[in-house]
Amino acid sequence: MKIHVTFLIIISLFFSEKLSAQQRILLLNGRYIPVESFQIGDDYLSYKKINDKRKKMREVDRYDVFSILNEDGKEKIIYAPIDSLDYTVEEVRLYIQGEQIAREYYKAKGATISSAVVGLGSSLLSFYALPVPMIYGIVLGRFNPKKMNLPENFDKEIATSEAFKSGYNKAARNTKIQKSLKWGYISLGVGLTGLIIYGIENH
Repeated sequence: MKIHVTFLIIISLFFSEKLSAQQRILLLNGRYIPVESFQIGDDYLSYKKINDKRKKMREVDRYDVFSILNEDGKEKIIYAPIDSLDYTVEEVRLYIQGEQIAREYYKAKGATISSAVVGLGSSLLSFYALPVPMIYGIVLGRFNPKKMNLPENFDKEIATSEAFKSGYNKAARNTKIQKSLKWGYISLGVGLTGLIIYGIENH
């Protein structure tokens, strides 16, 4: 019995290591693409996603890729500064970290609440209100958050770097737009539904 248990533990550790050691493409927007295989071209990076039934390889613009993490844990940097005005490799790494932190920790609660209020209020305009949540979301997305939400004991030197803040603010603005659109249109739908029900009941 003990031999069987030991064997199962070894097998599970082997497969968990295989799963965690998969190849991944790291995009400049901070998102990962787990891949089975890839080919690097002059303009595009072709890849096959894990368990992808599609026969033809997918493509991503090479200039949207930062690096590829190989199965052995080694990182191949794809990004290269085009001119002196571009970020260095290390600055881009900080920029990407800022995007990832913002997506995980920035909740945009203020944008959610205000968008819900605007969506509900605009329902009084009937179907003319359809563009209102979109316009409001775009306006909100023009402003950086007043405060960064960071993990506990996060490195202050990293948090104050311009590259990190730039990446964080970009992802936070996108989060505000997404949540604003979502809750703005949900509230608008609730408001319009309420008006329709009210109109039916009073006729």
